[in-house]
Amino acid sequence: MTQHNQTFTRLLYLTAHAWRLAVDRHLKDSGLSMSSWMAIGIIASEPGRLTQTELAQLLGLEDASMVPLVDRLVKQELLSRVQPPEDRRKRHLVLTEKGNHAFAKVKDQADPLRAALLADIDPQELAVTERVLEQLLARLGTM
Repeated sequence: MTQHNQTFTRLLYLTAHAWRLAVDRHLKDSGLSMSSWMAIGIIASEPGRLTQTELAQLLGLEDASMVPLVDRLVKQELLSRVQPPEDRRKRHLVLTEKGNHAFAKVKDQADPLRAALLADIDPQELAVTERVLEQLLARLGTM
C-alpha cells in the first residue's frame, strides 16, 4: 500500500470517528445513542415503510445487530413494529409520536452542528468529496 493510500484510509477512519464523537457529544442530552438516532433518522426520512432487514442494510449493520437496537427503540416507545396485512411474516418499523418528536429534536440539534462543521468548506470541494464517498460506498457494496 502506498503512503497516499495509507493517508486516505487513516483520514477516512479518523474523520468518521471524530464526526461520530462530535455528534454524540452534541446530542448527549437527547438520551439516544448514535445508532439509535441514525435508525430513527433513516426511518423518518424514508418515503416508504422499512423492514428490520432493510434498515440494517441502510445502516450497514448485520441483521443480528439490528435486533437489540430495534428492541431498545420499541421499549423506549420510539418505534413500533407493524405487521402489513399482505405479509404476516414481515414487520414494518414505524416511528411512534414519541419517536417523531425525538427525530425532530435531534434534527434541530444536528442540522446546525453539520452546518457549522461544513461552513468553511468550499461547496464544490464538498460536492467532489460526496461523489468520491458515494463511489467508494457503491464499490464496496459490490464486493
